[in-house]
Amino acid sequence: MSLSDLQQQPTSSPLVAISVSFERDNLLARGLGLDHLKELLVRLTRPLLRQGVSLAYGGHWDEREDNFTYELLRLVSAEQADETEHRMASAPPATIGNECLPERPSAGRLINHAAWPHYLKITPSIEAQWINCCRIVRVTPVMAGIEPGETVTADRLVVRPDDEDYPALALLHGARCLSTMRQLMMRGVSLPIADSERPDAIQPISARIVLGGKLTGYQGFVPGIFEEALLSLESGSPVYLLGGFGGATEALAEALLAAPSAAKPDALREAWQRQNTPLLARLQDACASSPHPASVRTTSELLSALDAAISKAQGNPDKALNNGLSLTENETLLTTRDMREALGLVHKGLARLGLMKALQD
Repeated sequence: MSLSDLQQQPTSSPLVAISVSFERDNLLARGLGLDHLKELLVRLTRPLLRQGVSLAYGGHWDEREDNFTYELLRLVSAEQADETEHRMASAPPATIGNECLPERPSAGRLINHAAWPHYLKITPSIEAQWINCCRIVRVTPVMAGIEPGETVTADRLVVRPDDEDYPALALLHGARCLSTMRQLMMRGVSLPIADSERPDAIQPISARIVLGGKLTGYQGFVPGIFEEALLSLESGSPVYLLGGFGGATEALAEALLAAPSAAKPDALREAWQRQNTPLLARLQDACASSPHPASVRTTSELLSALDAAISKAQGNPDKALNNGLSLTENETLLTTRDMREALGLVHKGLARLGLMKALQD
């Protein structure tokens, strides 16, 4: 099978987005560690993959302990291997009359939305290694409305983004690409394929599962989970917030459950973000000195929109989250630290929406 054939594998089954990142101190304060977060991620997603549901994730490809991209890739690979073994060991499908009984569905795969400059680290050999498991969607500066001649060249990106020698313009372009990436996950995207007249259509996500998340040290205009949750709330797309496991998700959960008159969590305020993420000040300075595309919102605009979305959802979070769970069930999901309880609620909501089959207790 050629590379083009592999890229054109259909993604007509549901596509569920995963929003997750690791906030070490925040999680440790709850008696949890990275291994707990990884276990929860695997137990959330394995039943989906086994039912043919694919996963969308915008994670990077750095070889780090807290990298969830490789965690998901290994899981997809294992499920595909298990599916192959199952098919080889099974007898030919049984029939009733002239109709075949349904077979086990093909395992889902990973759709990795990778924004510039993060995808520059994905070498051809890395992509080839995971081609059966993963379709990479490279979100380029051009897709974010940046003229080709304006893009910072790769040789100027050898230092870390928090280094003072890292170009401020690269911070700005990277943030715009991240916001564009998140928008494309919501509405889908068609990508050209070499030697093929038919583009590869990546469908919009059907739902989003949100877990953990950085509150500081991020590279976009706001914490990624804030922007991803906002887009789901604004569009009415189903979203599951596992607030009991800390991070940015917990801040969102606290705000949703608070009385309308209560003060929002500090992390939802721009002044707090500027104070706790020094990179943001450099990014905002660069943004102020450069024309800003209307399709990408600034930090102030995103936090203002998030505040409005949360205020609208308060009192009726089940309506805003639109995830198949009742008010009481959502209140539990927003606060529980019981892994089994959280897993059960997410899978129950997805089953009620018809995005997966109900699991047996």
